[in-house]
Amino acid sequence: MAVPWKASVFRETGFTMNGIERARADLAKHGWTVLRGQRFGAGHDEVLRIAAAFGRPSTRDGGQAVWEVRPRPGRDHGTFSERTGPAAFHTDAQYHAQPEDYVCLFVVRPADDGGDTRVLGAAAALSSLPAGTLTALREPAWTWKVPEVFRSGAPAPTPTTVTTTAGTIRWRSDNLAGPPGRARRRPAAAFTAALDRAEAHQVRHRPGDVIILDNLRTLHARTAFQDPARLVLRVRLWAR
Repeated sequence: MAVPWKASVFRETGFTMNGIERARADLAKHGWTVLRGQRFGAGHDEVLRIAAAFGRPSTRDGGQAVWEVRPRPGRDHGTFSERTGPAAFHTDAQYHAQPEDYVCLFVVRPADDGGDTRVLGAAAALSSLPAGTLTALREPAWTWKVPEVFRSGAPAPTPTTVTTTAGTIRWRSDNLAGPPGRARRRPAAAFTAALDRAEAHQVRHRPGDVIILDNLRTLHARTAFQDPARLVLRVRLWAR
């Protein structure tokens, strides 16, 4: 289920320090924010300038700070950034021992048939879970596969928690390393079902949108699309 975005989160300003400061405040308060009407095109210089206002760009996966999220021929079963279709709620870089703190999504060309971003805070995602499921998700026994496109030179996944008592989150249900054992299968299914039921915020993509997500406090998803021209640029950031 989708619910409207709070108007205070949208920033229709250009790239000004006043607008950036307000966006930072929204990000700290809500775990996400949106800058509207930015001018960056498909080039990387302006994208990196805007992203750097929120953190330090990471080049850890793919060897580049800016990654094109677009359908790639022959990658129908690749990771979310390489194919069409919907993407379930997840966090980025969940397969690393320490995921990046923020994710920036720069909308260059929206799909003409969907492909919009959905956002769900960790607190809301976890609020309906029974105590036993929460306990299982807090055990350091969960691992995720590294996507094939980023696998070269990547360290082997190490067991970690899905969530912590501090409210941080990491998740991607279709990327769990190997079939989870019986002790993990039930809480994994329960959490996936809770995410499917959750009331998430949805933002309809417009050219010039910059969506900034706290990768440790929110999950994001994508509505279905088939338009091969959709192009979003992703930058993962370390907090300064």
